[in-house]
Amino acid sequence: MFSRFNVLWLRRFAFPENVRYYAGVHQKNPHLKPATATVETIKAKLASSSTPTAEEWKSIRLNILNERRFNITNVDSVVLGLCPNLRMGKSYIAFLHQQGLQTNLAIVGKLLRLYRLKEGKLTEQDESDIWRMYSELREQNAILDANTCEHAINALTLTKHWKHCLELLEMIKISGTPDSSSYNCIATKAFQSGDESTGWIMMQEMCENKRLPNDDSFLAWLDYSRKREDQPFSANLERMLQFTHDCSVFLSKRIGKQLLELPSEFGIRVQETRITDGGKCSSCKGSLSSIVVSEDMFQSLRDKFLTAVLINKEIFNRTTPEELNRFQAFLAKTLPYDVVIDGLNVAFSSGNQKSPIVYAQQVAAVVRHYVRQKKRVLVIGRKHMDKWRSREMKYIRENSFLFLTDDLSQDDPFLLYAALESGPKTDFFSRDLMRKHSFMLGNELSGVFKRWQQEHQYSLLSIMPDGRVLIKAPFKYELYAHKSCDNRWHVPLVELGYRIPKVEKQNDWLCLSIE
Repeated sequence: MFSRFNVLWLRRFAFPENVRYYAGVHQKNPHLKPATATVETIKAKLASSSTPTAEEWKSIRLNILNERRFNITNVDSVVLGLCPNLRMGKSYIAFLHQQGLQTNLAIVGKLLRLYRLKEGKLTEQDESDIWRMYSELREQNAILDANTCEHAINALTLTKHWKHCLELLEMIKISGTPDSSSYNCIATKAFQSGDESTGWIMMQEMCENKRLPNDDSFLAWLDYSRKREDQPFSANLERMLQFTHDCSVFLSKRIGKQLLELPSEFGIRVQETRITDGGKCSSCKGSLSSIVVSEDMFQSLRDKFLTAVLINKEIFNRTTPEELNRFQAFLAKTLPYDVVIDGLNVAFSSGNQKSPIVYAQQVAAVVRHYVRQKKRVLVIGRKHMDKWRSREMKYIRENSFLFLTDDLSQDDPFLLYAALESGPKTDFFSRDLMRKHSFMLGNELSGVFKRWQQEHQYSLLSIMPDGRVLIKAPFKYELYAHKSCDNRWHVPLVELGYRIPKVEKQNDWLCLSIE
């Protein structure tokens, strides 16, 4: 069998380090998807409890083949991808054999994945079938493509042969990054098998690769922890909560329900609670921890931002060297500011089909709000705003500093750069989530950027008829699970943990104390 050493060797020498693709990129083609009407018709048919006859399978196959994008090479994997469970998948494979049609790599991969969707518990025969199909794949292919590896991992982690998935994970890394499902399947099985070291390695690597742990992984850890008599359950629970904090991961309400139902003998008291905008817990009356960006961390962020976001290989997608020099000269003359405003973001906050006069009124209202507080204001806009000839634009020019970038430049990097250069007390005003800029800073500084952003970003809610502005202020407290000095945890909950929620104060929290 192909060794892990050979996989790593091939990864190093056959693929340049700067070439990265998502796992299964060669098979996960969005164009190879049947029309919505076709999909709905087939799904409705397969949702029936009765298994399709040979004639019905033939009709389903022809429906897809009638679309130009499909041919005899890819049609069968598409049909299997629409099967809702293993029973339907096996029925289709039997149909193919009856028709004398051969199965290819993609078909076997899709069938393996369907073992996750079996109705009822897997039998010993099922596990034997999984191992047989996987062994045959490996005999025929020294290295599997990323997509097939992911399918195989989903199946193998249902069996005692699950550790072979670690080799498959390395194969995926040859051409891309493993998906969340692969990591979660291995982590879940590792915890179920008592291999906590492998489980946590998968969890950590998953988050480092911007993949999200799902409920199954966390539930498997909790179940494993319940069975450990040599370790206190509370210590293992705290390990999980600390992980969610360190990796900026939210737990789901499903996990929260499990925590609320913990038996009293574990010495853990859990209550549902709400957190006020001032960071107060309605249950224990305590306060959440304030977010802190130290001077050293802020300085590192400020130093790195220019080269990571504005001056890099894509500089001409954001600005030009001449414009950047002009902006830096402008900052040198006008720093510092109390607040930096994204002019177009404010202008278009009520829609982009309004007149320039309305746009200018929007921006002027926000500028006026800060000027009345005797704040020093910088507005970042684009040159076409020069055409907004109005009394409001005159007010903006006379009461704030105004820098207009070229119309083809991106203004967000200028906004953030100005706020950072101005100092750790400067706020910025925009609705933009700034995810792209956070990503470009890399793993080390991305977290620092997010905390700085959380502390300093304000945004417009609405402008009242009398000109007053309603502003959304930042929530300057920890957003993720964290522990206070009195051995108490505050844990935010989201609807679905495997979907990236908006990073803001959640409505639902748990107040958890350990005796």
